[in-house]
Amino acid sequence: MSSIDNSELFEQYYQNEYDFNTASLTIDEIEEIKKLAREKRVDYAFAPIGVGVFNLIQKQSSDIRFELVSFDSEKIDGMLYIPTTGNERAYIILNSNKPLVNQVFAAAHEFYHYIKDYQVFKEKPYVCDFGLLKDVNEKKACRFAAEILFPEEALNREIRDYCRHLKICDFKTLNFNRVASFIIVMTLKYQMPLKAVIYRLEEEHYIDDVKKYIENYGFIKKVLQEIQIFEQQVSGLYSTANNYIVPYSTTYQDMESAFITGNASREDILKDAETLSLDMNVINELVEQEEVFDDDDDDEELFSLINAKRG
Repeated sequence: MSSIDNSELFEQYYQNEYDFNTASLTIDEIEEIKKLAREKRVDYAFAPIGVGVFNLIQKQSSDIRFELVSFDSEKIDGMLYIPTTGNERAYIILNSNKPLVNQVFAAAHEFYHYIKDYQVFKEKPYVCDFGLLKDVNEKKACRFAAEILFPEEALNREIRDYCRHLKICDFKTLNFNRVASFIIVMTLKYQMPLKAVIYRLEEEHYIDDVKKYIENYGFIKKVLQEIQIFEQQVSGLYSTANNYIVPYSTTYQDMESAFITGNASREDILKDAETLSLDMNVINELVEQEEVFDDDDDDEELFSLINAKRG
């Protein structure tokens, strides 16, 4: 299996500015996604998940690890990485420079790839042809993320309650300001990107002219950020701080364990570490100690060394 350089790999794997428009998906594809989303969020019924998506994913798939990485590129929201270490581990890597609301959606998006594309990634982790998958598979992953965060049944209920409150029968009769207000409230309640909420309304046929709302996306977001009663919620969602990821073993610890137990060769470790943009000084010291550290005490010393190097 041939590998490619790190920059090219990230170009293939990272999620670049989500395309929330899933109109090109077929009715059967959408129904399959809805069914899968219902299965995965069954414990939540119609309730909002939001930041709970991190816990939901880790409860359902113990082999998934989350990593927050400070990517230089603003284009990167997240990626799914399946290492070549011979175990069943997978990493959902989120850009720690992006707002929490982006990280929520990115986690749900990559979870779909984990469910549906794991074997593709595992068998050809460095040459997965996203040129072929992007148009359809990326849209499926985005639709899954939208459905698991804001399912059809929940949206229908919210629409009914909003119309009842305004004493109207048809959501489509509302003017721009009323619809924009609904979009703002749903963005905060379901903790998902504002643009994704706009497209959810189109997907479930509650608005016909989605272009009008997308063109005014900046204005709607500005209003969202200036409403004082929402200040605390908005501050949390648009901050980059993420305190919701369960602190399982770190990638460095997993690399160490795989190497010490012989589940991964020196070459595998170096290749995966470079791909994940880990500190290669730490990794090189780890693999160079192969013949020096043989017992438990030495393993503990190596573990301490890694932690020290990480700061």
